[in-house]
Amino acid sequence: MINVLLTSVIAPVITGIVLELFSRWLDKKDNDN
Repeated sequence: MINVLLTSVIAPVITGIVLELFSRWLDKKDNDN
């Protein structure tokens, strides 16, 4: 039960961080060109 709660809380947070980093990386890539 704790694992399910942990996963349901941590998964969206990690996904949000990854998307944020990816969008920043895309912005840097666009600026370089």
